[in-house]
Amino acid sequence: MTRTWRIGEVADRTGLTRRTLRHYDDLGLLVPATRSSGDYRLYDEDDLLRLLQIQNLKAIGLSLPEIAAALADPDLDATTTLRSHLVRLEESITAQRGLVVRLESLATTADRSWEDVLAAIAMTQALAHPDPIVRIRAALEPSATSTRDLVQAISDETDPAVREVLMWSLAQHGDAAEAGLSGLHDPDPDLRCLFVRLLAKLRALAAAPAILALLRDPEPRVVGTAVQALGQLHDPATVAPLVALLDTEPVPSPALIETLASFGAAALDALSEALGSSHEATRSAATEIIGRIGGDSPGTLGPRCADLVAPLVDDEDPQIRLTAVLALGEIGPAGREGLDLALVHPDVAGVVRRLLDLHVT
Repeated sequence: MTRTWRIGEVADRTGLTRRTLRHYDDLGLLVPATRSSGDYRLYDEDDLLRLLQIQNLKAIGLSLPEIAAALADPDLDATTTLRSHLVRLEESITAQRGLVVRLESLATTADRSWEDVLAAIAMTQALAHPDPIVRIRAALEPSATSTRDLVQAISDETDPAVREVLMWSLAQHGDAAEAGLSGLHDPDPDLRCLFVRLLAKLRALAAAPAILALLRDPEPRVVGTAVQALGQLHDPATVAPLVALLDTEPVPSPALIETLASFGAAALDALSEALGSSHEATRSAATEIIGRIGGDSPGTLGPRCADLVAPLVDDEDPQIRLTAVLALGEIGPAGREGLDLALVHPDVAGVVRRLLDLHVT
């Protein structure tokens, strides 16, 4: 004979209330196999297994209608359902973690009120809201959000647009630079990039050494962002390491070339040394950068830049010869003497004549 359990026995052994079991029955979610002569619900082994499934699905966040659908439809994609609820669970955990951080901060502050607590809860909940528009609105209230809250929200955020707004909000805080420096060590390369850009936007010159260290970052996008930030900060002490970076890249990036060119005269000494590099790509990039510097200031720096570039019209590498010719053309009249010397090379003579006609006459 099949073993059965009355509703009271199931309730006592599972911790569920009789009301809950009756509710499952009314919904058709867990209908007892049979009833006693006194009309008591009797649950058999299959019912208990189904109840176990219900509780497991409920534990991961499924609603009762979703549980009913999952158990009723053998073709239901369980993996998709589980993944969607895993996302919800992670969002909930994130929100609760943010709330814990904020309340811990309030707990250590002597001068606080319950209005502060309520405001902190509201803001933390808004920053963790599933709707990105709500999160953006919360971020646009910098006075209502602490630096610590914003940094946590940025770390938890997955929407790039919301992250940008959060960064803008963070930049309004007086201690944003300190937060940005801490963010340079974040394990997420996207966040490292964001914090580098924050420091550049704040013109935090004191952050230049820390950003300089990111030139050795394993992620190329972090290196590129650091290069651009150093160009914005414009600290002459960073020129030599930036020039040294030319030797480490197979083909120096446009961002690196633009950044070094922006330093103007401050970069010429280091670039002149790079012209003697054994790497053809380095010599070529240094030549191009010097040409840009001379072209930007032809009256003051043109002659010096032309003197540096002119010898490279005789370089063994045809590509470097061509780069030198183009650089002299960009420099302008001060580059004419070097262009005249390049006429002896048939591979660049045609380009030289055109430059002489168009640019330096």
